[in-house]
Amino acid sequence: MPRTGGASHPVHRPLSGWVARLNPGTTPGAPGHLGPINDGDERADARTSARFLTPGWTRAAAAVRQPAGDPVRALALRAPDDSLVVELDDRGAPVEVSANGAELVARFEERWSAPPADTTTVERLTGESLELRYFLLHRLDRETTAPATVFHCLPWHRVETAARATAALLDEAGPPSAAFPAPDGPLRHWFTPAATSLAGPLSVLESGLRTQRPGPWFGREASALIAGLLAADPHRLPTPTRAALAGLALRMGADPVLHHSARLAAARLSAPEPRAADHLALLARLDSTFVLRAADDDEDGPTSVSLGQGPVEAEVTVTRGGRVTVELEIDPAATEVSGALAGRRADAAEGPACYPVRLAPAGVAAGAPGGDRYWMLLDRVGPVLHGRIAAPAPTGGFDVDLDGPPLPLLFLDRVPAAELLASLRANEAIGAERWHELVDGLPARHPAHAALATYEEELPP
Repeated sequence: MPRTGGASHPVHRPLSGWVARLNPGTTPGAPGHLGPINDGDERADARTSARFLTPGWTRAAAAVRQPAGDPVRALALRAPDDSLVVELDDRGAPVEVSANGAELVARFEERWSAPPADTTTVERLTGESLELRYFLLHRLDRETTAPATVFHCLPWHRVETAARATAALLDEAGPPSAAFPAPDGPLRHWFTPAATSLAGPLSVLESGLRTQRPGPWFGREASALIAGLLAADPHRLPTPTRAALAGLALRMGADPVLHHSARLAAARLSAPEPRAADHLALLARLDSTFVLRAADDDEDGPTSVSLGQGPVEAEVTVTRGGRVTVELEIDPAATEVSGALAGRRADAAEGPACYPVRLAPAGVAAGAPGGDRYWMLLDRVGPVLHGRIAAPAPTGGFDVDLDGPPLPLLFLDRVPAAELLASLRANEAIGAERWHELVDGLPARHPAHAALATYEEELPP
C-alpha cells in the first residue's frame, strides 16, 4: 500500500503484519507483557489496519518481559493515548531493536519516498536484528523505489559461503568432503526483499549436494536459482556476493542445457552497467505486420533470424500464415561436464528438459505481464538435443526470448494446464505416443495429464 501523502497515510505505522498491545508491568518502570497477536485476529495484517491510519502515532522502543529469559528491547509504536503496541516477527516474538534503533527506523519512515542509503546509515542498519532489517526492507521494496545499497545490510556472507560451497561440491564426483564450510546461519526468507528465488534454491542445492539427497530435485533448484539470478537487480547485492554467485552460475553452466542462461546470469552479475551483458541474449525482434505486407507485395517469403550462443543454435521464423516457428539445437559435446554435475546430467529420473520460449510485445521486459510462454521439448536427435515449436505470431512488433533456463517436464508441475496444453500443440513434431511416454509416469496431480487428455481430444480421428 504505497503512501501517497495526506493525513490518511501517517508516517509511522507497522513494519510487520503482526503487532501486540503492551500491557504495563506489575510495578512502575517494569517490563510489560504482550497481549494477543493483532488483538486475537492473527489473519489480519497490521500494516493495513485502519487503527494505524489515525494521526499521532510515533516510533518507540519498549521493554518486553519474556516468558523465559531476560526482558528484551522491542520495536514499538506509541499511540496518541500513550499506549504501546510491539512489532512481532513471524513466530510471534518481539522484533528486537538496539538502543538507538527506533530512532533509525523513524528516520527511514520520515524519509520514506527517498530513504537514506549512505554508508553510515547502512552500517547502523546492519547492526540491528535480522528480523528488523527484513521487515523494514520488505516494506521499502513493496512501497518505494529503494536505493540498491540499502539492501547491502543483509547477511550476504551466508549467501557467499553457500554459493562457494555449492560450486565446490559440484566439482566432487565422490562423497562430499568436509572441506567446504556451510553457512553460519539459515538463508530462509531473509533475502527476499532484495532478490526472490535466490536464497531458497541455493539453500536446497547446497544441502542437497552436501547430503547427497536422493531422487530427482537438482534440475528444479538449478533452474530456479538461475532464473532468480537473471531477475535480480545486481546492484542490490554486494560485490563479493555477486562474484560468488557468478562463479556458481558459470559452474552450473558447464551443463550444456543450462549453459546459456547460466552464462548470461553470470555476465549480468559481473557487468558494471545494467545492460552490459545484453549482447549475450538470445533475443529476436520481429514484426508480423511487416511479413504480411511483404506477402501482399509478392516480396520474399518468411522472415528469419538466426541466433547462437555457445552450444545453443536457434532459427526463428515468421511465416506469411501468421505463425512463428522456433527451431533450436544444443550440442552436448560443446561443453565438458565433470564431477557431481555429470552425475546429475545422467539422472534419467528427471526426464528430458523443456526449453522456455517467450513471445511478448516488443520491449516488454522478462517477468513483466504480457506475452505467452511455450515449453519446447528437447529430444535427442543424433548427437544433439533438438526442439521445434510453432505458435501464432503476436500482432505487430514482438520479441522471441530464449534466455530463460530449461526445466525438466517433471518440474513443470506448477505451470497452468492451459500453458502446458498450448505447449503440447506448439511442439508439432512430438506425437501423442511420445507424449504418453513422458507424461504417463508423472505424479497423478501433475497438470500435464489433463493437458495431454485435452490435446488428444483435439486430434483428428
